[in-house]
Amino acid sequence: MPGWAGEGRLQIRLEIQRGIIEKVTLHSTRPVGLAAALAGCEPAAAINRLPRLFSLCGMAQTVAGLTAVETALGFTPAPPQTAARHVLVAAEALEQTAWQLLLEGPRCIGITPAFETLKRLRLLIVALRPQLFPDPFWNRIGGAPLRPDQAGLAATLAAIAECLQPAIWGESVPGQPWQERQDFDHWLDQAATPVAALLRRVRDCGLADFGRCAIPPLPIFDPERLAQRLAGDDGQAFCARPDWEGAVYETGALARRWEEPLIAALRADYGNGLLTRWAARALESRALLAELHDDWHQIVEQPATTLETTATGAGLGLVECARGRLTHWVDIGAGQVRQYRILAPTEWNFHPDGPLIQGLIGAWPVQQATILHAATLLITTLDPCVGFDLAIDPSP
Repeated sequence: MPGWAGEGRLQIRLEIQRGIIEKVTLHSTRPVGLAAALAGCEPAAAINRLPRLFSLCGMAQTVAGLTAVETALGFTPAPPQTAARHVLVAAEALEQTAWQLLLEGPRCIGITPAFETLKRLRLLIVALRPQLFPDPFWNRIGGAPLRPDQAGLAATLAAIAECLQPAIWGESVPGQPWQERQDFDHWLDQAATPVAALLRRVRDCGLADFGRCAIPPLPIFDPERLAQRLAGDDGQAFCARPDWEGAVYETGALARRWEEPLIAALRADYGNGLLTRWAARALESRALLAELHDDWHQIVEQPATTLETTATGAGLGLVECARGRLTHWVDIGAGQVRQYRILAPTEWNFHPDGPLIQGLIGAWPVQQATILHAATLLITTLDPCVGFDLAIDPSP
C-alpha cells in the first residue's frame, strides 16, 4: 500500500558468512519527525493536517490525534462517539490486513493476488463513514454529529464478511475455525485460498520457524510514565528508537494474538517464525470483523459536541492500528499546539534490536533465492510504513 506522505524507504542488507546471516544493516530515510510541523497550529488545524502528513493509516492517525487533543483539553467523548471512531479504525485495519493476506504475501511467493476482492472490500469500507457521520467533517474535536444508518451499516458489514470469507478462509468454515491446532492443520491441507497457499508454502519449504527470536510482545505501559517519556527532552529520540527500561518489544497482529490458543500452540513449535506470524495475521482479520460488529451495536444517534479549544494541557492518544500500537502525544497552550510527538509501530518492529534484525541474524540461507524470499516474507508480515529494498552482500 502507499506509504507516508513524507515518503522515505528502508534499505536492508544481509551479510552472509559461514553459511548464516552474520549481519543485518538497516538504513531508514523515513521521516519520523514530521509531527513537529504541527507546532503552532490550532488543535483543529493540527487534526485536519494529520491524514495529509500521514497518508497511510489516516483514520488511525486522526483518531489517535483526536484522543490526545481531547485528553489535553480535559474532555472524554461519549461512548457512541468512541465506538463510531473505532469502527473507522478497525475497518481501515481490516482493509490493510486483507491487503497483506491477499496481495503482498501471495505476491512474495508468486501467487496471483486477489485484486477483485480487495477492490470490492475497499468500496465497502469507504461506505462506512457516511453511514455513521452525515457530516464529512467527522474529525471534530469533541465529536461530530452521529446519525447511524442502522440498516445500511448492517448490510455493509454483512457484505464485508461475505467478501472476505471465501477469499481468506474458503467457502466452508464450520463454527469458529482454528480454536484447536487440529482445525488449523486440517484447514491448511484442504483450503484453496491465497492465504492457505501462502502458509502451505512456508510450511513445506521448511520456513515455519524462519525469523524466530526472543522479542516479546509490547505490553501496556503506564500512561503517565509513557507521557513523561514523550514529553521529555529526549522525547523525539524515544520516538525514533523506542525502548522501555532497556527492552525492545514487538507490536502488531502477532503481539495482539499472542495468547490465543492456536498462536500459543504454533509458538510452542515454531516460536514467532513465519508460520506463526502469518497465521496471526489471518486470525486478526476475523477478530477485526468481530470488533466491527461489537462496536456497531453501541452506536446511537448523537448530536455534535461544542468544545472550547483554548485550554492548556497535555494529552496522550493510543490506537491499535494494522501495524501495531500508534501513540500520539500533544502539548497545548493558549489554544495552540506547542509540541506534537508520534511513536509509530515501525519504530518498534524495525528497531536495531527489534524483531526483524533479531529474527534475521543467525538464520540459515540454504540458497540465496530462499533467503531472499524468506526475508521478504518476514519484512512483509512486520509491514513497515514505507517501502523497502532488500539485498544480500556477496560473501567475502
